[in-house]
Amino acid sequence: MIICFECSHATKEALDRLLSEGQYVDYSEVLSVAVANLVVLQNQIREKRVLVLEDARLSYAAPADVKSQRARTTSNQSAIAVKQQGSTVVASSAEPKTDLRTTNMSIVVPELFLLAGLSDLHPQVASLPADVWVEGQEIPLDRWLFGQYNKLLPAKASCRALAHLLKSAPSGVPLSQATSRISDAAISLGEFLENHDQQQKVDRDDALAIAFPTPGEAADKGRQRYANQFVASVNSNGQLSGLPFDLKLINYVRQRDPKLQLTEVGWEFTQMRNPVLDGSQTKPIQRFSAEEIALLLEHIARFVPAEDFAYRTILASIASGEDTPQKLDIALQRYVAPDRKLTPSFLASQRSGAISRMTDLELVIRVRDGVRVSYVITPNGERYAQRQ
Repeated sequence: MIICFECSHATKEALDRLLSEGQYVDYSEVLSVAVANLVVLQNQIREKRVLVLEDARLSYAAPADVKSQRARTTSNQSAIAVKQQGSTVVASSAEPKTDLRTTNMSIVVPELFLLAGLSDLHPQVASLPADVWVEGQEIPLDRWLFGQYNKLLPAKASCRALAHLLKSAPSGVPLSQATSRISDAAISLGEFLENHDQQQKVDRDDALAIAFPTPGEAADKGRQRYANQFVASVNSNGQLSGLPFDLKLINYVRQRDPKLQLTEVGWEFTQMRNPVLDGSQTKPIQRFSAEEIALLLEHIARFVPAEDFAYRTILASIASGEDTPQKLDIALQRYVAPDRKLTPSFLASQRSGAISRMTDLELVIRVRDGVRVSYVITPNGERYAQRQ
């Protein structure tokens, strides 16, 4: 696995000095030893609560025989030596495995979803997809965004990944290539997020891994679902669907294998730092930065009538006291077209999906009292409802 990272000029010089001494073969070996040392030091601090350096002249020394250490690749132990006034203190730690996805401490966000490498990209942006609805129009519940689009973070991840793929195909990425590459990488991202959720003991409402595929027996099914719902899919009439397209973050060039492009707002969204993909996410859970939320809300209010109507309808219903799933489902029945008969499960799915997306954008919060759930409008939600 190749991992790219930014380092200062001083760090680069330090790496070069270590290589010039002949104790390491390449940068990867220097970094591997450095990470192993860091793990030992952190474990020492975690267990002892303090790390005492008795002499300011304390200096780090690489393992005495790096070459012999390399030869012991089948061993699962490594030694880290520290010299102090002629004596040597040796601590042992488990050797990092070569596959970074095999240990909790080493699971990383796949490169396809990182901001690094996109600053010099100038892709050909697409116009916004056409819409059958207009701003302010009452939109039937079954024509709202699909309820299974239950999280917005996958849209960010897919747009970011598409931007990377556009580096080698600036006029558009074939749909088959985009869905395959992005959904495959999404499994590794799902594993990273699932690991975070477990380590931070995140409850289901706040879990970041929801909507992402994860490794296991159902990985292929999850990958296909992610490809169809959170990248894009095309029907027999050549019409595209998927959350990024329905939010008008991407568009396509219509042909046998449609070519996906980012819209201008999709490209701008891609360029913004994200606290999950680009930061060290702990608690409280924050899926998007304030900048990302502001961009999406402005875009939705102006250019995505179906989502805007759903948000305003739900906010108005909660404000009038219809603030539980059961009450809200009854209220939303008013928006079922007269010639349509929707099942209670489909109606609940449409409501749940919209609420989840609104939660991601910090318009509402869920409040749990045992098994009872109620919805509360946030100040952000109040401002959105008051928009003209």
